[in-house]
Amino acid sequence: MRRTSMIVLTDFGDLTVLLPVTAALLLWLLTSRAWGTAAWWVIAVAICVGITAVLKIYFTCSPADALQSPSGHTSLSTLIYGAIALIVAHEFDDWRRSVAVVIGIGLIAGIAVSRIVLGAHSPLEVAFGLAIGLVALAVFARPYLRRAPPEPSLRPLWYALLLIAALHGSQLHAETMLRALNHYLHIGAVICA
Repeated sequence: MRRTSMIVLTDFGDLTVLLPVTAALLLWLLTSRAWGTAAWWVIAVAICVGITAVLKIYFTCSPADALQSPSGHTSLSTLIYGAIALIVAHEFDDWRRSVAVVIGIGLIAGIAVSRIVLGAHSPLEVAFGLAIGLVALAVFARPYLRRAPPEPSLRPLWYALLLIAALHGSQLHAETMLRALNHYLHIGAVICA
């Protein structure tokens, strides 16, 4: 039972769920005419995905005992669920602010712990993923918090929740794709040189 609940939890951090949610948040920012913030969102996502991917390839070149591959589930979940919590918390100044922050932190922590419990990553790899996600979230948070809060609207949250519900349980194996890309383009030769 515990393993099943950990699998359900870790699936919330899969690329199949998070990439469409990332696109939904971008679409919401664009339809809100928050052009600058949308650009920072794209930059934050690129930083998160880029650093995670480069480190995954790098650590395959020189595997250390405790650090083989930073947790992509943790890094991207930290950015995405952290951004959703930030958006909701910024739009409201009542009880919903606290609920959004608690749910966001709980989901991020739960996904991180699930990666360790399931044996997918070591605590150090999860910590690396968390650090990458927090850096990317900070890149987005600063410009987002500078803008005036829009009229309270849970639209981005509802879009994201619908996508999460629809895609939960599907899996996209990023490490397999990165290995194939590395093999085809010889990226590891450049990164590991």
